[in-house]
Order: sequence, then structure tokens, then C-alpha cells
Amino acid sequence: EKHGSKMAFLDGNPPERLCMPIVEHIESKGGQVRLNSRIRKIELNEDGSVKCFILNNGTSIEGDAFVFAAPVDIFKLLLPEDWKVIPYFQKLEKLVGVPVINVHIWFDRKLKNT
Repeated sequence: EKHGSKMAFLDGNPPERLCMPIVEHIESKGGQVRLNSRIRKIELNEDGSVKCFILNNGTSIEGDAFVFAAPVDIFKLLLPEDWKVIPYFQKLEKLVGVPVINVHIWFDRKLKNT
């Protein structure tokens, strides 16, 4: 622990140890996780809430709640016109996407500082 932060390591690969438990929890509660589903449009109800996502292949995805896990630049492109006048969503204009590349190197033993 250093300066109030703590480092920890997963005891396995991230998709298996981190992502899959999240997916399993969502599915156990009746939810659905869709991967690699390109959204063409966010359709709204008359009250401004999300009615459905329209995918690039024309499929309509309806639900009680949605999680949009995509880069901010993509979300800004898909933002419904009705939302662009809402102060909360206007704050998106200040957000800039940052490309990130991660490299994970796994060693067969712990490294020591000497």
C-alpha cells in the first residue's frame, strides 16, 4: 500500500475472473449481456426515456434498463437529438476519448527488487 492506494492482482485472467462473474450476476437476475452489438440508434419514448436500441442489423433491443459500454465519441454520435438540450448530456461535449493500449506481461515467478 502506498499513498492510500493498494495494488492487487487477479488470480487468473481478467475475462474469466472479473468479466464473467459480472455477466453471470446480471444473467442470474434476468438480465442479458450483448457483446459486439453495434448500435445504429437510441430510440426514445415520449417521456425521453430509452425505448430501445436499434442495432446495425435492424434488430430492436428493448429492456427495462440499459448499459451503454462504448467510447464517449461513439456515444456522442448516437446521442438522441432530444437529449442534446439537456444540461447533463451537454457536459459530454467536454469529454474527449483517449485511445488506450494495454500490454499484459505474465511472468512464471514473482519479480523482486534487489
